[in-house]
Amino acid sequence: MKNSLSFYILTLCSVMWLVSCTGETETFLVETPELNLKAEGPLFEGANTATASWEFKLNELIGPELEETTAIKNVKISKVEFVLKDAEELPELEKMVFEITSKNTSMTRIGLYEGEIKSGSPFQLSLAAKQENLASALEDGKITFVGDFDLKDEEFWEDLNFSLKIVFELEVKK
Repeated sequence: MKNSLSFYILTLCSVMWLVSCTGETETFLVETPELNLKAEGPLFEGANTATASWEFKLNELIGPELEETTAIKNVKISKVEFVLKDAEELPELEKMVFEITSKNTSMTRIGLYEGEIKSGSPFQLSLAAKQENLASALEDGKITFVGDFDLKDEEFWEDLNFSLKIVFELEVKK
């Protein structure tokens, strides 16, 4: 009987500890400013890479009402939108694989666009179901975005520019 009572008390304490650790969370949507994703020429048939970097202060993104000690519980990208900027002469482009990296985060695939890429028309990626390491990338304060696209033409000697906007969903523990 004494062992049984000790077991119930231990179980009750464990449940109370688990409940106290879960805490409340709040979700914030954070949108990047319009970034310029640039591929420097010359570009050749097949895979080519365009990059853009975004520097920020995390506490400014989530607002002054949260303290710097606020823990980010989960981060995911909910939307990535590109627009190929107009230029005098543009090559034919198709499909894009989109990844991110930061100082302390390895390259992480975020999504894919399959189809022709035309200037002036926004296109959105099919986002990966599993997005890892995004919280640590945000904590670094600078993220580099990488878009690998296919050039259908044999060669293109100019730079290509895309406008890029990304929406992050940050779940933070209060």
